Amino acid sequence: MLQLKPETPDLWDSILPEELRKLPEELARVDLLLQDEKLMEPFLRRFNQTQGRPGVPISTYLRLMYLKFRHKLGYETLVEEVSDSIAWRRFCGIGYNQRVPDASTLIKLTHKFGDETLAEIHGLIIDNLRSRKLVRGRKIRTDTTVIASDIHYPTDAGLLFDGLRRLRQKLIKVPGIGLRLGRTMTKAKKMIFSIAQALRKRDGKSRERVKTINRRILRIVRKTVIKVKRVLRRVENPRIREHLETTLGLTDRVADQSAERLAGGKPTDRVVSLADPGARPIVKGKLDKPVEFGRTGQITQDESGYFTQYGVHNGTPGDTTLLPGIVAEHGKKFPRALKEFAADMGFSSKENRELLKKRKVRRIGMAWRGNAPPDIRAKQQRAWFKALMAFRAGIEGSLSFLNRKFGLKRSMFRGDVGTGIWVGWVVVAANLYRFGRSP
Repeated sequence: MLQLKPETPDLWDSILPEELRKLPEELARVDLLLQDEKLMEPFLRRFNQTQGRPGVPISTYLRLMYLKFRHKLGYETLVEEVSDSIAWRRFCGIGYNQRVPDASTLIKLTHKFGDETLAEIHGLIIDNLRSRKLVRGRKIRTDTTVIASDIHYPTDAGLLFDGLRRLRQKLIKVPGIGLRLGRTMTKAKKMIFSIAQALRKRDGKSRERVKTINRRILRIVRKTVIKVKRVLRRVENPRIREHLETTLGLTDRVADQSAERLAGGKPTDRVVSLADPGARPIVKGKLDKPVEFGRTGQITQDESGYFTQYGVHNGTPGDTTLLPGIVAEHGKKFPRALKEFAADMGFSSKENRELLKKRKVRRIGMAWRGNAPPDIRAKQQRAWFKALMAFRAGIEGSLSFLNRKFGLKRSMFRGDVGTGIWVGWVVVAANLYRFGRSP
């Protein structure tokens, strides 16, 4: 049953000193913002159940998730810290004689509510800040960054072995299937170890040895996939059968792309993880990380410092294709408010400039692609353009702030929806943190 708010304050409050009953200034301001009744509307509209036992109050859940992302805590650590802190218990509305919700409960609620509900929560918080005249939407800057997936570095042999391991994990749950893959796993493990030994030898033949081992692993995986497909019809549990079919499909794709790479080709839509099939290799041209694996995140920031918009996209969409959606979304939240727009050269194109002019954006701070015409060069020498480009550079620091303070760089939630939830909570927590620390 959906419960919006916790019960009345604990009777133990009457015997506590005044210092313990007062929340820290940051938490008190965040609590003030989260008291908005409109934040309950998305949950009432989507999850309004009137039967069953009372669940975790929504207001408590929101505050627990803020603490989790504010301090970069795991679920288990979050439960322990809240249990030991009087201030955090008061902030979350958890009585001193009550148990803090289990980590597993918070995990299930996070996946149950999903990314769409969280996007609505973010929009309602921005509306609240706008009503307080803290966000005006007149001047914005935007940029993209890589949201890395929580996966190991993908190699052909490693991905093939992951396919074998996941197939074996599913087959163990089927009684009397007659296929366990124990010896196959042992043989594959030895081959993986032999790859490491071959790479230690610094001679010209080491790469050929690795390719030979990869071909042997590939043959093992092909034979294993055939065996699993033969016994698949004997699996009665529909859930295990569905998992096996999904894993077989992914393992087949990995085998095909491994065979293509061994033949000297370059797969176009490469799978880099069986645990997160939606992750893709992304090249951003960085010296320390030439290739990253995950998704592309897009962040938009107002001149006040609040993050008004976020998005997660599969693969590497061109920045020029993202700008129309960014401007349209901003127009829904702030009708006819946008006057200045700043972004890097990746967003610059003739079509995007015309779009911004149609939206009556007076000042556009985007570098020109190629050799700029004389009139454009003259415009770029003006003080307002230089100030707008300096404003654009500030979003690099904001992205670094989100990476260091809230963990934007690497999503601990897998899948498209999971990454959207992770980025959404990072942005929501950052906005709440800024409101809590503002005078």
